[in-house]
Amino acid sequence: MIRIPIVLLAAALLSACASAPKVAQRGIATDRELTPVREEAYARADRFLDVDAVLAARSATLPQVDVADGAAGKDITPAQAALVANRAARDVCNALAPHLELVESDGDLDIALRLTAVQPTSRGAAGVSEVIGFFVPGPFRLPAGLGGLAIDGVARNDGSDVLVLHWAEGANAVTEGARISTIGDAYQLAAEFADDFAKALVDPRGKDGDTRARLEPAQRDANKALCRERFGSANLAGRGASILLPLAPEAIDDGAPVPAGDPPSTPDNGPGDPQD
Repeated sequence: MIRIPIVLLAAALLSACASAPKVAQRGIATDRELTPVREEAYARADRFLDVDAVLAARSATLPQVDVADGAAGKDITPAQAALVANRAARDVCNALAPHLELVESDGDLDIALRLTAVQPTSRGAAGVSEVIGFFVPGPFRLPAGLGGLAIDGVARNDGSDVLVLHWAEGANAVTEGARISTIGDAYQLAAEFADDFAKALVDPRGKDGDTRARLEPAQRDANKALCRERFGSANLAGRGASILLPLAPEAIDDGAPVPAGDPPSTPDNGPGDPQD
């Protein structure tokens, strides 16, 4: 008799989303005029896109990525923020690998990403969601303690911005599964940002235009090898298990490989030029 009210409550709660993180200043400055492409309480995105310049490019340097000062929310360590940043860069790299030659330097496109806000996920709420979900049929997550992510991305050709994306999104109780980690939602949202950013480079004309041709298999394999070398890869067994279990990103992803003999680096203000 108790089961029906629980299911009804679940259906009502699942529509909730977290508000998109608010950013005090842009992580990457530009003189281009940006156009809103999403403008909702839980998701905001402003973009500039030079379609012709993007389509003329045939190669891209591996993405540079860093975390802006003050971007990490409460209870998020620099290492956790770096893991989220690396996920975004890795996914951009892998999405471009079938279509653009990836190089260490001097590509037609120079790509830089900067995390500007990592809104923490409540580990307690995620754990409660998992317990309740055991008794409720279908996906279930409490709309409490949801995290979020804000990140900027730019692609430049000879120093000129051809793609700029200012992106912020709060977690959705349906699309982002509960992960018992303060970066549980931000880690998942990093993949969504990467998808939006890479699509603008691979398919800049959208549904009305042709997608870039795929490269030859040997070049695609070489590109993917470069992505793994620079950004690592998540543990496949762990990723599979995370479909059924609320595994923390830290448990399935070691982040970017650290060269032998080099200490782990601390994110700085590298690729973008913050606005004053």
